[in-house]
Amino acid sequence: MKSEGLAKSGLISLFGSAFAALAALLLTAIVGNTLGADGTGLFFQAMGIFTILAQVLRLGTNSGIVRFIAEQRAFHRAGAEWRIVMFAVGPVAVVSGLVSLAIWLLADALGEWLAAPRDAAAMADLMRAMVPYVVVGALIGVLQIAARMLRGVTAFTLLQSILLPASRLLTVLLAVSVAGVGAWGAFEAWLLPQPFWLVVTLVVIAAPFVRDLRRRRESTPGTRPTMGEFWRFNAPRTVSSGLETALEWSDVLIIAALASPSAAGVYAVITRAVRAGGVVDKAMRVAVSPTISALLARENYAESTRLHTKVVRAMILMNWPFYMLLISMGPAVLGIFGSEFRSGWGPMVLLALAMMFQTACGMLQSILLQGGKSTWQMYNKAIALAVSIGGNLALVPLLGVWGAAITWVIVMLADNLIAAVQVHRLMHVDLQPSKLLVPMLPPVLIFGGGGLLFTWFAGSSLLVLLVAGVVLCAVYAAVLWLFRHALHIETLWRRIPFLGRWA
Repeated sequence: MKSEGLAKSGLISLFGSAFAALAALLLTAIVGNTLGADGTGLFFQAMGIFTILAQVLRLGTNSGIVRFIAEQRAFHRAGAEWRIVMFAVGPVAVVSGLVSLAIWLLADALGEWLAAPRDAAAMADLMRAMVPYVVVGALIGVLQIAARMLRGVTAFTLLQSILLPASRLLTVLLAVSVAGVGAWGAFEAWLLPQPFWLVVTLVVIAAPFVRDLRRRRESTPGTRPTMGEFWRFNAPRTVSSGLETALEWSDVLIIAALASPSAAGVYAVITRAVRAGGVVDKAMRVAVSPTISALLARENYAESTRLHTKVVRAMILMNWPFYMLLISMGPAVLGIFGSEFRSGWGPMVLLALAMMFQTACGMLQSILLQGGKSTWQMYNKAIALAVSIGGNLALVPLLGVWGAAITWVIVMLADNLIAAVQVHRLMHVDLQPSKLLVPMLPPVLIFGGGGLLFTWFAGSSLLVLLVAGVVLCAVYAAVLWLFRHALHIETLWRRIPFLGRWA
């Protein structure tokens, strides 16, 4: 992918990811302000259970679809893409269907295991209610990534990052504000839009899927992957994707079990706020992964290094301002979700610093996956999950939310440092940290220093946060424009209407 096309894909993905993150924050604000800390904890507990199920049952096929279709296109082959999609869809549908049946049959036992005794019956009913959506949740993720490869970034972004999050936000808003439901009812409303968007996704990918199917005679056995090759690549990814999802949600579930729903609610809010900063990481992965896969397939390590460094510089410039604002103006941010959540500022500072470190490490996970090292990633995630569960079990009973935050930092450091050594030393992609120092300065000085000044002199109200956001963003944009050559971001500026002609 040419740099201009890559920049365009990155901006489209960034817009979609930013919208999804905003929708997630609005959803958290609605739930937090209407259900309180206790209800928020129960809502995110249910969401965590479903998300783990849906992600695990995708069987790691997202990376396999990207890798093998990108490989076909890198060598200008046609007629095999439909096979790759079917390699993924068939097993996912069968396995998720069997798991759904098992959940239905074991709902009472699962309710007793996952919830406190007083909530066991309600949890069992909730497990039965989510059964019809488990298959849908697994398949929609597979088909959306197929849309990314068959229809392009725009279609994928609309489906995954805009339409589905917006519809979920609307159904939950109606459920809690009009119907006045509690935590479980809000969660069921969150599930409702999925079947509709599954059908829409099928319609979107139908035409390119059929076109490639008609060209199947152009694909020969020696030039296309077999189902065995596809699943040998995906087998470790199946495990590692489950580990990643468990890593993301296990801390909320452990806090709910060992501390209280209220503590789980506070922690869920600060983690959702911090994870909203991952929009740039996600956008860049979507835009760049096919290109990285093609470069690694041709063993072009020099270009892979150049591209990765360029992408990480952009990620720091776009991601770090958000994290620095969370650090410098945390009470004002958390006040959006309700006054009960302001106590989470200190732990949120730790989480934001850990996420800044992860951003600076770059696309390590994508390089491992697209370089065919999914087994390495599986072992990495197993180590990270073991550290996370062990740390949370040890520290949450003693320190509550602080214990979970400290564990998060340890896990982030371990996971990224292990992956960095693997990518740098064993995969020959130079990480070049010295070239990242200059892009780090503007976010820290403007949003870190500027945010602290606003908090110090004006307080932590929502109005102060909004004024500070506008002022600091304007200053930041001016600095990025003035130093665009030193920061190597001319290509990004060229993609912006009206301003691009002067970049």
